[in-house]
Amino acid sequence: MSSSTFQPEWFTIPEFAHTQPLCMYHKESEGMPSDGCTAGTQADSRGNLHVLARAEYLWESGDIPGARAVMRITADDYYKLYINGRYAGQGPAPAYPEYYYYNELDITPYLKKGKNVLAVHLYYQGLVNRVWNSGDGRFGIACEISEIRSITKKSRIIIPQWRYKVSSAYSGAVTGYDTQFLEDFDSRIWDKDWNMPEFDGRMWRPMVRAEWADYQCSLQPTEMLRVYRVRPKTLKKTREGWFADMGEEITGALLVWAESDGDGKTIVIRCGEELEEAGPIQKVRYDMRCNCRYEETWTLKKGACRLEPYDYKGFRYAELALSPGIRVTRVEAEVRHYPMDETRCMLSTDNPALDGIFRICKNGVKYGTQEAYLDCPTREKGQYLGDALITAHAHVWLTGDVRMLRKCIAQFAHTAGICPGLMAVAPGDYMQEVADFSLLWSQLLLLDYQFTGDRRFLKKYLPAAEGIIRHFRRYEREDGLLEQVADKWNLVDWPENLRDGYDFELSRPVVAPGCHNVVNALYVGAVKTLEELTDMLEDPMDIPEAPVDDPEERDSGYRRETGRGEKKTARAYRWKRLRDAYINAFYDSRTGLFCDSTVSTHSALHSNIYPLFFGLCPEGSEGRIADFLVEKGLSCGVMTGYFYLKALAAAGRYEDEYRMLVNGSEHGWVNMLREGATACWEAWGKDQKWNTSLCHPWASGPIAVLIEDIAGIRPDPEVERGFRFEPHVPGELGSFRLTFPFGGRQYEVEKEKSDHKTDQKSDLSVRLCTKQDPVR
Repeated sequence: MSSSTFQPEWFTIPEFAHTQPLCMYHKESEGMPSDGCTAGTQADSRGNLHVLARAEYLWESGDIPGARAVMRITADDYYKLYINGRYAGQGPAPAYPEYYYYNELDITPYLKKGKNVLAVHLYYQGLVNRVWNSGDGRFGIACEISEIRSITKKSRIIIPQWRYKVSSAYSGAVTGYDTQFLEDFDSRIWDKDWNMPEFDGRMWRPMVRAEWADYQCSLQPTEMLRVYRVRPKTLKKTREGWFADMGEEITGALLVWAESDGDGKTIVIRCGEELEEAGPIQKVRYDMRCNCRYEETWTLKKGACRLEPYDYKGFRYAELALSPGIRVTRVEAEVRHYPMDETRCMLSTDNPALDGIFRICKNGVKYGTQEAYLDCPTREKGQYLGDALITAHAHVWLTGDVRMLRKCIAQFAHTAGICPGLMAVAPGDYMQEVADFSLLWSQLLLLDYQFTGDRRFLKKYLPAAEGIIRHFRRYEREDGLLEQVADKWNLVDWPENLRDGYDFELSRPVVAPGCHNVVNALYVGAVKTLEELTDMLEDPMDIPEAPVDDPEERDSGYRRETGRGEKKTARAYRWKRLRDAYINAFYDSRTGLFCDSTVSTHSALHSNIYPLFFGLCPEGSEGRIADFLVEKGLSCGVMTGYFYLKALAAAGRYEDEYRMLVNGSEHGWVNMLREGATACWEAWGKDQKWNTSLCHPWASGPIAVLIEDIAGIRPDPEVERGFRFEPHVPGELGSFRLTFPFGGRQYEVEKEKSDHKTDQKSDLSVRLCTKQDPVR
């Protein structure tokens, strides 16, 4: 519509009118209970606050051709908007107050000439967690409407005057990792039809100005959520009430309509990702293995009632236990996720396991991508940096859209103000740090460049990549390797039982003294990636500069020289020297493998994945290390499985990569299918982690592997179409058909089915064609 900046008037309720917003930022190791930012606590007793608000809006231009009404709206923590009783949208995407988002909606289709009713259901959670930047005392709404008349091109701004009521219909305990409040809903004290034009809200109190509002708002760079209803695949009566199966894992909420013959009767609603194993009767495992307990009580009033859920869950099954005198009339689910046109990227082969792996990974990305790349839609609902790298890679392929990727890059870059080495979760007020994840941030930036070739975006965020290296350099020993990176968790892999016996004490909160492999492989890889990103800026003068009087900057990897009155910027990175130091420290020439630490002779899988992935191996050793990976199999976590497969591809071992992708052991995606997965999981099997989430898109690595390494679509902004075509479809596949979006077009890779298996190179029977189906 216009400028992306938005500095409106904010409104709140009197209880928050004179609040002093808390600063929630701190290093993970420095948070104290007295500072209001203790992780995992309800920082604000006013939390779990539901506020209903209404405003009238007079639309006098309804009969003028081309006239439009465009709304800018935001809220903290969240809003759901209704216009004349119709749902219009919700948001904003969670963000830090200094970089807050607003949504822009063309509300013309919802309006009628004359008086209209705007209604918002506002929410302030008050918890310190990974979901929202809540618990800081900020609660309010900002909204304005621009009326645009196409004839004159003039517009006027209307600021709605809100009247509100606090709803007491919601209560409940906290579940997950202090992730959300359960919603025990009481229809007896709910304002039915509160968002309808005929509702009388004249006795509601006016909202007041939030004088403390300190937000810096910009237009949300991503689309708003897609919200829609689906019916259960199975709905049947039980002795207690009803049982519903949605057919697959979904993200959303159960909707129920019921009639009661009296006030105060209840329906107990239990949701879960799986069923209890024991017993002849199907029972939902609502006390879920992922540490969420989805059991809520709905208290009805006499007559017809409708359940009004606000927050969402990740679930597949639901059961309803009814009090006598209640009749359920309808059951549906309200599903929500980031928009995804599922026809844009599809795979069809004659290998059911391969098709199934693609399907569950696609579902994991679909439902795990909400207003950010979430680790899971249940236990944490947070955007973790390491998880986001895998999900983003798959998401860009599935959608052809880099907007969510770019928002992710920016939000983690914003955390440099808390620690230049970045936080592990962003946004959110839960302060967590993981060294491994910080050192992978530059891979997100590289991913964007590979898909877009956008040097301007690269230039904007390259200083954040440099800041990460500068932060970790404080832990360098004499040869440049890192020793005891003490301010962040050294993860290696998760859960602990999937570290393949990694021989180094990864104690928390401070890692043990010493120099270990994985954090150094990631560090050298990050330095190498930064050098590559720098090279991608054509003009050396395009390299972003930091203040030259910063003593850390002088040694951060850039050398600045002045001569003939002209400032020059030259790269002086040491990645090759660091690689040599890494080899000297960890490579065992007797075994041809990398060891776990400078004092260990044990070679874990992880100690050999990353040097192969980043190209840090001694010349000629790649074959032995690739053999080792194949021998060990996927004795790692599912996120690391992405790097494992990509490392095999880097060594040119595409057939091995494919075979490990479809391997039928307990460590692989086939095992998820065997155990009933409909979305990819947090671990290879339900019992391989003590709190396994059954929708966890950090396991979606096969999407990128199948498209880039098997189908052979390799993003490269330096070539005409933006990608190279280097297929490695195995001969054992009789047929292979992949459609995918890239650069605003749809493409197709197809291998025709033959009557016999061929030993010829698979790329001889694969063709690429451009479909006449342009995308946005």
